[in-house]
Amino acid sequence: MSVESHKETEFVSKVDVETVEEYENPDDIQLEQLGYKPEFKRDFTFLGLFSLCSSELAVLPGVAGTICGLVGMTWGWFVGAVMGQFLAYSLAELASAYPTSGGLYYWAYMTAAPRYKLLSCYVAAWSMVISTPLACCSITYSAAQMLIATAQLAYPNYVAEVWHVYLVYVAMMLFSYLIICLPTRYVSWFNIWATGLGIVVLIITTIILPAKATKLNSAKAIFTSAENQTGWPTGWAFCMTFLSATWTLSGYDVAAHVAEETSNAAVTVPRAMIWSTWSSAALGFVYLISLALCSTDIDSLVANPLGQPIGTLTANILGEKAGATLLAINFFAQFGCGVAFFVAASRIFFAYSRDKALPFSDWLSKVDKRTQTPNNASLAVFLISTAFGAISIGSDTAFQAFFSGSTLAGQISYILPVLGRCLYENNPEYTPGPFNLGRFSRAIRYMAVAWNFFIMPLVSFPSYPMPAPTDMNWAVVIYVPFQIIAMIYWYFWGYKTFTGPQPNLRAKERSRIHPVTDEIREKQL
Repeated sequence: MSVESHKETEFVSKVDVETVEEYENPDDIQLEQLGYKPEFKRDFTFLGLFSLCSSELAVLPGVAGTICGLVGMTWGWFVGAVMGQFLAYSLAELASAYPTSGGLYYWAYMTAAPRYKLLSCYVAAWSMVISTPLACCSITYSAAQMLIATAQLAYPNYVAEVWHVYLVYVAMMLFSYLIICLPTRYVSWFNIWATGLGIVVLIITTIILPAKATKLNSAKAIFTSAENQTGWPTGWAFCMTFLSATWTLSGYDVAAHVAEETSNAAVTVPRAMIWSTWSSAALGFVYLISLALCSTDIDSLVANPLGQPIGTLTANILGEKAGATLLAINFFAQFGCGVAFFVAASRIFFAYSRDKALPFSDWLSKVDKRTQTPNNASLAVFLISTAFGAISIGSDTAFQAFFSGSTLAGQISYILPVLGRCLYENNPEYTPGPFNLGRFSRAIRYMAVAWNFFIMPLVSFPSYPMPAPTDMNWAVVIYVPFQIIAMIYWYFWGYKTFTGPQPNLRAKERSRIHPVTDEIREKQL
């Protein structure tokens, strides 16, 4: 099927207005305009969605890797967090225009020029399929390591084995699976409590550490010290510090993947994305200032065999019991982050299967009638993650290598729909949603693209020059072969069957005339 013929049967055409009366929910009407049958219960409110995004951002455990230099802990985070907002705003605008579970790959299709629609959608989709499940594994595995480190801190004689971490990892993946198979409102409540606990503990820790520390760095040192533990030239090392904010303040697109489970999605989803990224950026900056004040010997914190610099710092200042307690709470916050990524991965599998793009699509795209959640897709993510995690028993380096590739894949899937908007400004099919940037939209999009093209090479660099295999950044080595295989498949076979998003409603069932659309948007605002 050609792009043109596919477009003709796709998104908007005229029919009688009487069918509007079949649905009381404007969100369902809008989803039908995008071509999809409403199948979920819209139990995510703004608070629940904000909490889901904040859980995925997970500032409390997420800044642990930032202890690499005082200026990196302050200005490095600040620059990376602020510049990352351009991309967040650009994607939030698209989330408002197209509130569907497909998210990034759907947007990539809708924003690209006709000639490149399928290619952009295909690359974005497979980048998401590579990125999000691997990120789910990475976050959960890191949480398992954090729990083992907590046990080691509490019981110094305990000797951890690799298979201990794997068993904890599997148990956490199982709990995550059971949680997200519950009705949406319970998933929302879990994230509200997880986020609330994380924010409270973060604020308490921010205050108590400098208050109890016997020695502090000066304010001048934490904002001007040019110390560099990486071995890279000072300027490049400072650029590398932007990555902590980039890694931590990503994943907010989970809000888009549950758009079909969200009330007033065209407004709630973008607001949750923006509010969560800004609040996490601000909390993280203040938290890092507190840690920088207390980190008088960064080398010893990084070199500690526990492998948890913040836990070590807390134990040094408040005692081992307090250090173990903080690590335990960090573990819970990291677990909440893993659950949020699990939600995103399951919805991506569901949406991509609904568009007939994955093996066993009919089974994966089924929605449980009792819970109204995509439990088959969730089960697939659980089974794949459990099997994949077994690699860690044989080689932790090989296991961690895949996660480097997931970071690069995520950046590419983020930028493609925004790049499409930049290159195809006069897109006649694009209609802004209730949340839009108005006359600032173009400038913000271009800033987002420029920043992302600057960040992507950084994401691929190792932390230290001339690294050993265990310290190597394998992002390009992992991502590129995956994408090459996907592109070869597309070039020879995929283009014949892959036609982008495939609406599951007939045209007369999904179409609405434009006055109805305008009325819906007025109600949303």
